[in-house]
Amino acid sequence: MVSNFHISLRGTDFTTSFKSVREFMDKLVQCGRAEITSQGDYFVDRNPTVFHHVLDYAAGRKFHLPKGICAIEAREEMEFWMIPIEAIPVCCFEVLYNDNLSSYEAIEKMEKRLMHGVCPTNEEKTISGSKFQNLRETLNRSTVDPCSSLHGKIWLTFVAAVTILAIICFILNTDKDYREERESIPAIPDNATYNLVYSNPKLSMLITKKIPTWRVVLESISNVFLLLDLILRFIITHQKKTFIFVPSNFLEFIAITISFFVIYMDRNPEMIVQNSWLDKLIIVVGCLYSLRVFKLLRLAETTGEMKILKLCFQNSLRLIVLLLMIFTIFSVIFGSGMFWAEFENSETFPNMFVSIWWAVVTITTVGYGDHYPKAPFGYFMASLTAVIGLLLIAMPIASLSSSFNTYYSCYTYKKKYSDAKKKSREDISENTVDKC
Repeated sequence: MVSNFHISLRGTDFTTSFKSVREFMDKLVQCGRAEITSQGDYFVDRNPTVFHHVLDYAAGRKFHLPKGICAIEAREEMEFWMIPIEAIPVCCFEVLYNDNLSSYEAIEKMEKRLMHGVCPTNEEKTISGSKFQNLRETLNRSTVDPCSSLHGKIWLTFVAAVTILAIICFILNTDKDYREERESIPAIPDNATYNLVYSNPKLSMLITKKIPTWRVVLESISNVFLLLDLILRFIITHQKKTFIFVPSNFLEFIAITISFFVIYMDRNPEMIVQNSWLDKLIIVVGCLYSLRVFKLLRLAETTGEMKILKLCFQNSLRLIVLLLMIFTIFSVIFGSGMFWAEFENSETFPNMFVSIWWAVVTITTVGYGDHYPKAPFGYFMASLTAVIGLLLIAMPIASLSSSFNTYYSCYTYKKKYSDAKKKSREDISENTVDKC
């Protein structure tokens, strides 16, 4: 005759007769996770929700998880009842892994990286707080999360306005209609330099037209304010080495420094005329000068949505690299196929470089139309390339969209939770003051 025995979990009684379950409970007693009552029953101070499934596992079956249970709680129960991950059947993977724990952890790491350089070092923590230190902490947190405070929003608005103003000046400087004729154009020393300068309308514009004085003053003031903002953030940061080697800060410093050099060259065009090698330097200087547009990215990073988008790209990096590899492979395949499909037509695709370029713009659905097939087999190859291109483009967009929705939901819930905790602390503080 099989004898039954009882197991109690916080008043909920379970009865079973499996010998393997008794051995399992004895093992838990030895580990200190269960107790034996005076009546000889087992008692475990644990939530009984999952215990039905624990009994199934102890009886030799799979450990199924109930629908609707928190995945974090499920993992804790598995750890307590010493159930290995291999015992989970495939049908319950969604319950165990379809939680946002990894997303929350990724957001926590992102916020820690953002605060890296804001938080003081261990040595600075030992120093008693002063008014300067409190001001420093306030300014630091305002630069990292300006939307969290009023003064942070004011400073962000001011910096954003100055940045947009500087970028507008930068764009206007490249259009001849927004430049003025020079009073005196520098002399051209020889024909070679003349041909070099005036054969390029863009270079000719820089020499024959100048930036209006009022815009030079406006741009200079904007650059000075942006430089002061960068210097201020460097002064108040606790970890200056980290601040220096942050790419965005380094690029911002280069862009601001180059902008003063560009203004100087605009006021002294004879430098370009007298030194023919400077036309190459202008391209380098122009590229460095264009780095100021990255300032917009730094401003956008202050918003939660941009932080989440950046996090999505970081965590989807392996997928993006894989898709780029596949994209490159298919571009070469269809490019070479189009070259041979149009081989007998001398008017299209003179070499394989051009056909690969065509494959790139076709797969990305850009379609410039500068090169296109004219043979029947070329039409077939183009149709196949376009269809494959749609499939390749759809995969990363769907993946990034799903990832963004997951992270954004976690970020929103986390922010609401933080705000609720903050409000709760404020309410407790106010009640304490009232009682005093």
